[in-house]
Amino acid sequence: MSLTKSREILSVILTVLIALGGILFSSSSLIKYTLCSEAYMTKIFSSDSLYSQCKDNFTDRTAVIEARSGIPAGVFETILNNRIPAGKTAVQRIFTGNNASLYDEALVDEFEELCLEYLNGNSVKYDKEQVHNTAIYAAEVYSDCFGIQNCGRVQAFISNANYQYGKYASTGLLILTVSIALLLILFTKKDYVLRVIYSAFTATGLSLFLIGICALIFGIANELMVEPHHYADALTKSVNIVLIITSVTGAVITALAISGSVSQYEKSKHNQ
Repeated sequence: MSLTKSREILSVILTVLIALGGILFSSSSLIKYTLCSEAYMTKIFSSDSLYSQCKDNFTDRTAVIEARSGIPAGVFETILNNRIPAGKTAVQRIFTGNNASLYDEALVDEFEELCLEYLNGNSVKYDKEQVHNTAIYAAEVYSDCFGIQNCGRVQAFISNANYQYGKYASTGLLILTVSIALLLILFTKKDYVLRVIYSAFTATGLSLFLIGICALIFGIANELMVEPHHYADALTKSVNIVLIITSVTGAVITALAISGSVSQYEKSKHNQ
């Protein structure tokens, strides 16, 4: 095999490695700072529209609690006045590995205190066990409306992605930098090195663009099911936003790489 042929094969290999390194680094970073970012997910799950859906659902169901217990629905709804927005709390619990359904004994106690405060304040006779059962039911309703159910897969994904991020990002960056360094060392012609680098980044950009577009078309976000449905919609939205960012990032990288390649070609042609 001639030296020229060997150098061409080597340049192709380095082009592929640069593209792979760029894809690995950029995709892992996008996931880390979006889907695995508590700030990003809190913003999605704490929106006014999402809270309004949860609140409307809870208000509808407190009418059922009132019918079962005889305690006005407004008594149960006062729990919303002094609590951190439920979506924010649920997301915090996802990232800390805790129960994102929001149901716990503390919530039951809060509802029980509200019930007793109303009953005692209005001199209404009551059965303590019945009041406790009502509080349990109210906590379950609150959990159904405001908590995030069946989020074990989401928690596992976030935990694993955060744990693996350093490895994937550093590996991608290492492949990228070492491949570019080898190009600069092995090939003396600056114009040729730049062409290879621009080609590699064009491949990187196109790959990111196609990954984002294909994932959107095939609706991979729809597989991440949680409950209730408005939280499932919010999760789908959060994933789709990341896919759009991925596509746009890929398109920008591709445009810049092609622009640089054309500019380099014109400059090379002019010098000749």
